[in-house]
Amino acid sequence: MTATPIYRAEVEVTQVIEPNISGLQQLASQFGGLASLAGINVRSTTADPSFRAILRSRRLVEEFVLRNDVLTALYPEGPPEGGEPSLWLAVKDFREGILLINEDLPRSVITISMDWTDPEVAARWANEFVALANEILRKRAIDESTRNIAFLNQQVQHTNVVEVQRVMYDLIESETKTLMLANARSEFAFRVIDPAVPPEIRISPRRTVIVIACGMVGGFLGLVVILVRRALRGWHQR
Repeated sequence: MTATPIYRAEVEVTQVIEPNISGLQQLASQFGGLASLAGINVRSTTADPSFRAILRSRRLVEEFVLRNDVLTALYPEGPPEGGEPSLWLAVKDFREGILLINEDLPRSVITISMDWTDPEVAARWANEFVALANEILRKRAIDESTRNIAFLNQQVQHTNVVEVQRVMYDLIESETKTLMLANARSEFAFRVIDPAVPPEIRISPRRTVIVIACGMVGGFLGLVVILVRRALRGWHQR
């Protein structure tokens, strides 16, 4: 009865997969080797596994903890070990006790859950966690495409081979489209299917389960005590 209630807010997302625009897939298969030699990643239409890895990364959690002042929320009276609360400890406790990520591979759906004492905060954290992941991946894509375009424009000026120039221009076109999408779309890597809302039912403590379990344990212990007392009484009578 005195335990702090915990609520779970969940947001469901799916990873964004780009359509095959302007023969980009054929470009990747034909000239991917040349692009790799130049240090350029020609993106394919398949889902990038690094996007899902970002959701579980320490970097994302650390940035989220800093932006949302989670350190103060986790340790309003200081960490249980004493001393000053550290960012490393906050990230560890957040990943182990608050954040939960489940992937439903058949449905291609990722569920991100936040367990917290305040249902409003839990829902806000879940939605903002996805938004931050999209923001980080958008910024990375913009930086990579901008750097690649600058490099390709520089290389075009240093070659007179028409075929190589055509490949460079095709690569510039694909990077420009990626740059355009990253700047125009907030849900760059993950599209929200079902946003988190404040839950009204707690997930813990499960008082009914606790009462039933304690009743069963108490009954078992009482039966053991009765059997032991009967055995001792019979032993004394002998």
